[in-house]
Amino acid sequence: MARLGIVGFTNSGKTTLFNALTGLQAPTAPHPYTTSEPLPGVARIPDPRLEALAQIEKSAKTVPAVLELLDLPALAPAAEGSGPGGHYLARLREVEGLVVVLRAFTDQQVPSGGETIDPVSQAEELMLELTVADHELLARRAERLTKEATADSGKRSAAQGLAEVVEHLAQGEALRTRSWPEETWELLRDSAPLTLKPAIWVVNVDEDEAGAASMGKAVEAVVPEGDVVVVLSARLEEEAAQLAEADRRELFSGLGLGEGALALMANAAYRSLGVISFYTTGPKESRAWTVRAGAAAPEAAGRIHSDLERGFIRVEVAPIDEVIVAGGWDAAKRQGKARVEGKGYIVQPGDVLVVRFSV
Repeated sequence: MARLGIVGFTNSGKTTLFNALTGLQAPTAPHPYTTSEPLPGVARIPDPRLEALAQIEKSAKTVPAVLELLDLPALAPAAEGSGPGGHYLARLREVEGLVVVLRAFTDQQVPSGGETIDPVSQAEELMLELTVADHELLARRAERLTKEATADSGKRSAAQGLAEVVEHLAQGEALRTRSWPEETWELLRDSAPLTLKPAIWVVNVDEDEAGAASMGKAVEAVVPEGDVVVVLSARLEEEAAQLAEADRRELFSGLGLGEGALALMANAAYRSLGVISFYTTGPKESRAWTVRAGAAAPEAAGRIHSDLERGFIRVEVAPIDEVIVAGGWDAAKRQGKARVEGKGYIVQPGDVLVVRFSV
């Protein structure tokens, strides 16, 4: 399960996006700080191939992959003198990635709270806020480590590495804009710096915004390389989330929105976090699992159950598209679509796996 924290300035549409993705109805209002406490929610990732596989296998249960979302209270602009919002940053450090919402819509009923609605300016300021937060945290740790290193020569290398990190942040640069030695990575893991986390930047536009694509490209030019930028109308997506599935698909089709924000955000999350989906299937259950891209078969087996990783022997594997065309797993095996792989096999997106193990 991928965990993402949703952040942004006041009235940027954070909670509206949260509602659109989860189908919940968390309160929103045309004034700042409607969200006063972190709101957790789960978004079920749409997966037509999983649904088709479950239907063929007559699975009693279908379990899609999910995104675990945490909607954080709005970050206070630096101009207000309160910084990026104190005690909630600890919750943000717990997630695997960030969803940063940038306001690019106009609405007289929803004031911008003194903030610009230029998404580029917001992206730059938010990145600076997160960089400052990391600098404050790590500068204190670097100071302690430097003092310890005066008495313990074994800590001098670590102290020097952390000092370089602090200097990098002092230049206003996110930590993920540079490659760090493994020793430094180890030092940073416990602190969970915000600017080391992958980010999805959501440009929240008007429903009929003609310049949406250019806004997205402008934001891409100022955020760290490798970050994913998504352009959508959170308000439209929130309204669509309350419709029946058939009506929602008809709406998206009529507006040229493809599968909608949830599918768009799921793809962005997978790219940003570097994960893929694989599948298991049978009469009891068809399920989508997530694992890091590049994982070997035993690691993927461990996502299903730790016993499968410990006692891993081999794995039977076939692409889900071929399993569906064949008419199910057993039919795919009879047609020679499935093959046997060992511990070194790198799981591919869309693989259907049957793990053989011994405890």
